[in-house]
Amino acid sequence: MRKMRICIGSNDGETIAKTHMGDTECFYLYDIVADTEHTFVGQRTNVAQDMEHDGLDKMKAIISLISDAEIFIAQQKSPNFVKIAKQTRYQPVVVKVETIQGILALLQSEFEKVYSYVERRRNGETFEAIPELLAHS
Repeated sequence: MRKMRICIGSNDGETIAKTHMGDTECFYLYDIVADTEHTFVGQRTNVAQDMEHDGLDKMKAIISLISDAEIFIAQQKSPNFVKIAKQTRYQPVVVKVETIQGILALLQSEFEKVYSYVERRRNGETFEAIPELLAHS
């Protein structure tokens, strides 16, 4: 079974935060399985929310909190997203969709594309690519 665990930063559990992922109140984790539905895994409070915005300590604190996720989702490409892409096993993805349900549907429809990035990282590769996904019209 091919699956990916994603993390979305949100302040209300329904819409993605308009700010950088690390500045949100909570993280919502979901498992997305190819050709099936998604499953809610859990919610985690962002204890690093008030740390220095672009700091390495903040990035490390957030990664330790959501280390079981493979994909970090945000609406903006932050400096830490660039660092995460270049230096870690996590895949940042930028989406131009506002609701969490819309994001989950978009990731399901783009599963093969995003999963290919996850597979490369699972095999130890790091690279700079940060895909940007747009809602289908």
